[in-house]
Amino acid sequence: MSCYNVEKIYPWLYRLHDALGAYCYLSVGENKAVLFDTGFGLTSLRDAINKVTDKPIITVLGHGHLDHSSGAYQFDEVWLHEADFDLFHEHTSKEWRENFINGLDKKAIPQNFDSGNYINAPAPKLKKLSVGQVFNLGGLHMEVIGMEGHSAGSIGLLAREHCILLNSDAANNHIWMFLPCTLPISKYTAMLERTLTLEFDTFFTGHSDEAQPKSEMNKYLQVARNASFEKSEPYEAMPEFNGFFYQENGAGIVFNKKTLC
Repeated sequence: MSCYNVEKIYPWLYRLHDALGAYCYLSVGENKAVLFDTGFGLTSLRDAINKVTDKPIITVLGHGHLDHSSGAYQFDEVWLHEADFDLFHEHTSKEWRENFINGLDKKAIPQNFDSGNYINAPAPKLKKLSVGQVFNLGGLHMEVIGMEGHSAGSIGLLAREHCILLNSDAANNHIWMFLPCTLPISKYTAMLERTLTLEFDTFFTGHSDEAQPKSEMNKYLQVARNASFEKSEPYEAMPEFNGFFYQENGAGIVFNKKTLC
């Protein structure tokens, strides 16, 4: 059973909406397909994918956080940047899965969900992604773009033939830059500057169903450059992770004393 809502965006690109609010993307070429991110993984990604294609699937993770990587156990192997290997193992550990399930509203848990199987699911084999690596899907080439900042190993996938960038959580209008895995904002800013030189027209993020024009990323860059404690408000996300929130022109960034440098 799958609770992923499958939406066709372009003839080659599909969005899989996790019921808990994460988005995965399926890029389909003539010979193969790439699944980008795996969401929370409470239901079958395979069932959702089978509605679209029966081609061999390459699974790629945009970064190691729970809400984008926890469904990876449904695959034998997944590609991830090595800098996020430890983060992945932490967020998909038995302890993290158990705490996550116990903290969910019971109404959010799918019918017939086996929490034991989920909590004890074995980790897939991790394959090391390299920036610049290209997945040839047949008439469709997906290039790995280094997008470090939100995590050290955050990456995007650039569909060369269509000038479309998929970026998971690496760049969005409410970027979290205050977690233990987060790099300094200066590195995030440099990443955005570099990314904006690439040839793409539109990008998609991991928590929005809207196609974003490239110009929107300039707003994220401006926010990162202008962030300061004086212009920000306290931000409470969870007891162990709090920071400051700065926003302008419809974009915002959450940071702390460690990352604002």
